Amino acid sequence: MKKHKIPGLSVAVVDCNGILWAAGFGYTDKDKEIPVTLETIFSIQSMSKTFTATAVMCAVSEGLVELDTPITEYLPSFTVHSIFEENPEKSITLRHLLSHRAGFTHNAPVGNLYDMYSPSFEDHVLSISDTWLKFPVGQKYSYSNNGIDLAGYILQVQSGKPLEQYVSEKIFEPLGMSHSSMDMRVIRENKNRAIGHSPLLKIVPLESPLIAAGGVYTNAVDLAEFVRFHLNFGTMDQREIVPLQVLSQMYRSKDGYGLGLRKGEYNDIIYHAHGGSGFGFTSYMFWCPEYGIGAIELTNSAPHYIMGVLCYEILDKIITQKLIAKKSIPWLENIDKLPDYDLTEGENVIGRTFTPTPYKKEWSLYQGRYIFVHNGFEPTWYVKVALALGYEHDLATAKIRKKDGYLTINNERLEEVEPGLFFTASGEALDFRNDVPTWRNIKLKKR
Repeated sequence: MKKHKIPGLSVAVVDCNGILWAAGFGYTDKDKEIPVTLETIFSIQSMSKTFTATAVMCAVSEGLVELDTPITEYLPSFTVHSIFEENPEKSITLRHLLSHRAGFTHNAPVGNLYDMYSPSFEDHVLSISDTWLKFPVGQKYSYSNNGIDLAGYILQVQSGKPLEQYVSEKIFEPLGMSHSSMDMRVIRENKNRAIGHSPLLKIVPLESPLIAAGGVYTNAVDLAEFVRFHLNFGTMDQREIVPLQVLSQMYRSKDGYGLGLRKGEYNDIIYHAHGGSGFGFTSYMFWCPEYGIGAIELTNSAPHYIMGVLCYEILDKIITQKLIAKKSIPWLENIDKLPDYDLTEGENVIGRTFTPTPYKKEWSLYQGRYIFVHNGFEPTWYVKVALALGYEHDLATAKIRKKDGYLTINNERLEEVEPGLFFTASGEALDFRNDVPTWRNIKLKKR
């Protein structure tokens, strides 16, 4: 912890029956030196995506939504821009959103990873309509907060309840996760709350509108119950919370990502997991169904590079020392072989090939160095924020220049699809059509 400058850490190991071991280390706040306990709540950032996906499974089992129904059935007025197809929103499903295959970019114009203000969840989600898809619907994996937040908003609409309330009623309460919440009012009032720490930000923001993608606060004991719920495939203490037939959809993976859940292999051990990092927190959870065991790691520091390392070391020792036996789970072994899940991959999709546009002299006005700005913050703030979130420096800045006969942004060639609107081969949009240019939906200011 000292080496990686981590003030506080909470860890738990769990099997199908309960917690095997749990402990807290360090402090909730390095300045006040308040000890971390097993009840200390941490922000789990993107691990929240697994909770949102599980909540969608609850809604599926209730008949509120279907995974393969176009989302316009639930949000008739929703639209999104695409250079690949007309009306792409009519093809997007909840399965696409939860598997990051809808084609969305990562940030929305209102409420994003560089926005220190906290607009409402609704305003954030509505602004997704102003974004451009990176890829055609269903044809490429592209990790996106936008897709998960949109899925959470659909839950809110279909249930008639705030997302925070729905997740609490369907997951936190049935699983006995009494210290867990998405409700910022509840989170703010919790006196045993870890404070996020970053070497680049004196005060790490508490609130964010990315509720479905990253809004859960919880502790290691509560998370152990969530992992146990998944180890028991939807049941808790012989109570069915989500039918296996429905929950199993989360485990159908393409490119190593199912529905709000990663699938991986470590020392020949198949595991399912999710991590989260940002705004002064780094977290990880994973479980090995065939061994009936899982682990949780929560820290109040970011960025650092030991996310999940402790979990792997603990479980590797337990499994390699043969302290527990492997069991066969036929349905899980064959889940990725089920029909109707052959989503195509390819460089050229829907007959469209990326073709960078030869440089035009009128583009000289675009050339220069830019930095992200939003809501009146000083431009240098965004360099600090990007670094604090674990991103590279150039993700908070943009260098647009002529190179080898083409206009480039951060050395990526650009294709102009209409005057002032450009795309990279990776699908990100650079837009000069308005008074304030944007790159990946973040406003730019020329330095």
